[in-house]
Amino acid sequence: MIRHFEAGEQIVPPGESWVLVVGGVTRPGNRRARRVAAKALARGLDVVWLDGFEETHPDTGARVPVDVDEPKGDLTSVGYVDAEEATASGRMRIGAGLRSNPITRWMWKLLLRRVGTILRPSAGWKAVRPTLGQLDSAVAPRNIVYCDDYAITIAWNAGRMWTNTTISTDLDTRKS
Repeated sequence: MIRHFEAGEQIVPPGESWVLVVGGVTRPGNRRARRVAAKALARGLDVVWLDGFEETHPDTGARVPVDVDEPKGDLTSVGYVDAEEATASGRMRIGAGLRSNPITRWMWKLLLRRVGTILRPSAGWKAVRPTLGQLDSAVAPRNIVYCDDYAITIAWNAGRMWTNTTISTDLDTRKS
């Protein structure tokens, strides 16, 4: 079963054996997160995917699902793009695109690109912290997988919540 939530909503806790996939905010990070989620679902693990990219179909605008023939586990996708844009750095990025003068817009984007590179990981953590707080009392995840550089902060902080969990860039290869 595939369920989608937004950050901050009450989510359904995963089963006994689950994996936390911290999806990237870049296209390559999103592709890696999709591969990891598909691999975990094929192995029968439940997946909680923190989706910072939220890929949509260009014609319909609907979310693009993870490609799995017969998922043996449940996928819970939590999108945090909207919650991240509500933070101060997200509002600054949106405001830079609304400037009417092209030169001013270019200068703002140049400045905000540098500032945003520093602030975006912490804004992502701020956006998903309430959601992970709901899962704090659940059974610890088997593995925390981060999929690009922006996801490291979220994975590191999630690793502090569950201290006996492996944090890596791919699924753990040991047998379940």
